[in-house]
Amino acid sequence: MGNNQLRPREEVVEKIEFYIDENELRPNDKLPSERELCEILGTSRTTLRGAIKRLIIEGTLYSKRGAGTFVAPKKLVRNLQDMESLSKSAVGTFKVITTKVIYASIIECNKELSKRMKLTLGSKLFCLQRLRLIDGIPAMIELAYIDYSLCKGIEKYDFSQESLYQILEDMYNVKIDHGSETLSVTYTSEQESELLNVENGTPVFFVTGNVFNEDEKMIEFYKSVVRADQIRFSSTLRY
Repeated sequence: MGNNQLRPREEVVEKIEFYIDENELRPNDKLPSERELCEILGTSRTTLRGAIKRLIIEGTLYSKRGAGTFVAPKKLVRNLQDMESLSKSAVGTFKVITTKVIYASIIECNKELSKRMKLTLGSKLFCLQRLRLIDGIPAMIELAYIDYSLCKGIEKYDFSQESLYQILEDMYNVKIDHGSETLSVTYTSEQESELLNVENGTPVFFVTGNVFNEDEKMIEFYKSVVRADQIRFSSTLRY
């Protein structure tokens, strides 16, 4: 077998994607039954199911128990090279972003956060955990730690309605200038699965990042757990 030859599952993945394009299927359109697809694509049910499972994880398809497999709506795209909020990323996509606050409180900086944020042990932080929904579907759990010395009283704002970065800039003159971000893959815990409405152990993106002002003062350290079937990350390569 040549090195460039696709394995059966990958070949069927491409055939399904081609079938969707060729037949101009739109989001939420239903695919033919497994039996019909096997005949159309010339494959076995085992290989077909493996290909469909991969496309569901990637967010190209979704399934409804007892109803079949459907074309998924296009995912929201986040650019890794800008500092846009989720709400700004959604502008022009006709997607509606809503937020539920899970936790908001003032905490003391532990050893890990002290080291990460270069703050004295015991310094106050504003800890904000939110569930972000896209068109009503849970898509991301965000956990943010903000240096409280920069924004005393920020806990009084309702961050189910207000933008965190907008409040920092407008009310505290704390301007976001740049940051760094790390992207990896993990699996949902029981609590995360419940919040995101997915099966326990579902593959998800795990994002961590640091946010600075123009004077290199760290403003925020954050962690996010992101459903891969709802949000896609992109990056622009430049010479």
